[in-house]
Amino acid sequence: MAFFLQYAWLIPALPLLGCVLITFTPLRQSKVASGWTTIGLMALATLLAVGLLAASAQGFALRDGQLVTLELAGHGEADAHGEATTHSEKSKEAFAFPEPNVVQRFVWAPTGTTSFAMGIYVDTPVAALLAMVTITSACIHLFSLGYMASNARQSRFFSFISLFTAAMLLMAMADNLLLFFMAWEVMGLCSYLLIGFLYERPQAYRAAIKAFIVTRIGDVLMLLGLVYLYTQAGSLAFGTAPGEIFNPEFLARIGSETSAVGLSHATGIALLIFCGTVGKSAQFPLHVWLPDAMEGPTPVSALIHAATMVSAGVFLLARTFPIFEADNGTALAVVAFIGAFTALFAATIAVAQYDIKRILAYSTLSQLGFMVAVIGIGGWVAGMFHLLAHAFFKALLFLGSGSIIHGMEATPRIADLHHKDEYAAQQTAQDIRNMGGLRTRMPWTFWTYTLGFLALAGVVPFAGFWSKDEILADAFKGGHWVVFTVLAVAAFLTAFYMTRQWRLVFFGAFRGEQPVVYVNPERRSGHHKASHAHHDDEHGHNEHHANTGAHWHEDPLMIAPLVILASFAALGGLFNLPFSIPGGHWLNDLWGQEPASFSLLVAGISLLIAFGGIAAGWTLYGTAFKTAQERDPLDVRAPGVFGLLNEKYRVDEFYQASIVRFTALLALAWAWLDKAILDGIINGIGRVTLFVGRLNFIVDDTVLNDGPDAVADGTVATGKRARRLQTGKAQDYIVYVFGGAVILALVYLYVL
Repeated sequence: MAFFLQYAWLIPALPLLGCVLITFTPLRQSKVASGWTTIGLMALATLLAVGLLAASAQGFALRDGQLVTLELAGHGEADAHGEATTHSEKSKEAFAFPEPNVVQRFVWAPTGTTSFAMGIYVDTPVAALLAMVTITSACIHLFSLGYMASNARQSRFFSFISLFTAAMLLMAMADNLLLFFMAWEVMGLCSYLLIGFLYERPQAYRAAIKAFIVTRIGDVLMLLGLVYLYTQAGSLAFGTAPGEIFNPEFLARIGSETSAVGLSHATGIALLIFCGTVGKSAQFPLHVWLPDAMEGPTPVSALIHAATMVSAGVFLLARTFPIFEADNGTALAVVAFIGAFTALFAATIAVAQYDIKRILAYSTLSQLGFMVAVIGIGGWVAGMFHLLAHAFFKALLFLGSGSIIHGMEATPRIADLHHKDEYAAQQTAQDIRNMGGLRTRMPWTFWTYTLGFLALAGVVPFAGFWSKDEILADAFKGGHWVVFTVLAVAAFLTAFYMTRQWRLVFFGAFRGEQPVVYVNPERRSGHHKASHAHHDDEHGHNEHHANTGAHWHEDPLMIAPLVILASFAALGGLFNLPFSIPGGHWLNDLWGQEPASFSLLVAGISLLIAFGGIAAGWTLYGTAFKTAQERDPLDVRAPGVFGLLNEKYRVDEFYQASIVRFTALLALAWAWLDKAILDGIINGIGRVTLFVGRLNFIVDDTVLNDGPDAVADGTVATGKRARRLQTGKAQDYIVYVFGGAVILALVYLYVL
């Protein structure tokens, strides 16, 4: 076990090595070699992460290079008399992170009389997150090998996703918030590169820019929060020792002292840090970038929505939770409100979408809202549990959608459209109205996707039931009735829209022979060329569609990751069963937190919500869409509401009409100010400077140059004339003496 603790730093280093090898060596010239290299390195990182989790779960830690055993607050451990102590008999304590298992630091930069250290800090919550990220990322890497097989830039793609994964792993292991923020920003760069990977498409590069700019809003405010925290603590290091940010005395001080704006320091710091979560985890009102991130290849969607980027925002909230707890509850109230609102807001939008990936994207927004909301009401374990469980089944669903899209694009009508406009072909392939009956054509995808659907819908015994039930239980037992009600409605809608999607994709007759064809608004004035000589879509279908028959093929390289993730979607709830049995409350025990007792009432409500949503979705869409052109039943019943939801409440249009237009007006005003005033001032200063320069030139040329030159020339001329007097003849000198005597005599006689 000491090996896994000692070499924990290799977990982010291995995928980073994959990025370096592809980028800087001839390995990038081979798509197969680059793909398998990164997959192998990710498999090694996964092995190390799982070993690290096992070592941490057994209480092993490194102290001064020596392996020691920490005391874990296990469930049902026997006391000195052999009697078991249950959780109900333990006194409830304030939240505190467990002791670290690995702390490895080095001096990074001097800060006056002290030095700023960097390194890794691994405790059991970090160990659990590392295991989740490596497992899901390894599955996504493997899936990408089949999914991106024909893309000409596959090696570059693997380089980017390896760097993305390495940044997430480093962020999780960071021992301080500065290193955390540095890795956080690398993820922002990777999201930009991967969302815009198909940069030939205007939609893709605009989505990449949008994601980069929107998340930077939250990141700037987060950075201000880190500066604020540093001014108060003199450190950004995790830990409870004096000088570290979770020190009890420090937390008590910033929770009691008030800033100039009337808020405690803890509240101000917490709210600024939470802005980072709002941006990265796409919470309202900075949610608008995440659905557009679907413009990246489907494995990117899985990586962003499950393993890395959006999970990072929730983890930031969980990692800095003691600061949020330090104030009087103001910051956590804001967190709970934003999370609950986002959960319901996004769920309603998902009800009216047709793009299979965008439905899952809004589902991610909603589920992130669940995590944020429950942490806002103090349910730290429930939020982290749902973060881990959701990552597995959401990665499964996104990869499953990629398998479906991959098959749909091979159908004759869409393949024919591909040769005219590959973007329109892909969007047509992603429209659930054009699917139907795929359960018999893609059986592996159907069964694995079904497990992910049931987990997300919250059906027992799948992972999503246990994690979502714990969230609802925390809200119910804590008396947070508004949060409970909002999340319950969002849970019902989740089961409803996922049943709608599942029903239209896998059941009924196949509608792809007469599809609803996407009209590409960019296909004009050379924006979107039909030629594929210079670029491919995400699969490289200029090669893939050579065979355009109605051929349904499930690639083994794509099916294997689906099966692995499906097993976690089915069995992931076993990691934290809410029962006092051997293995029950495992995550609570691992993290040293007091577990919530199982509530049969809340579990019943949760199941009623899930089955009610499934029943409503199946009933409403049981006979819908006999053809792809048929109107949605909700659109028939409430066209105004459905249209508003389909257009995402027109938030993007509102931002375009207000913030973007205001920014454009500011830019125009600044351009006028720059040209009319600043340019005038600068040009005036330039003219004055030129005049002074010319005047200085005249003075310099006539006085300083010509004057001394004239004196020098006169001196030379005088010298030359004087030299002629020196003949060397005695008679000439006698004449000079005589002439001088005569002159002196005349002066004496007539002047003096």
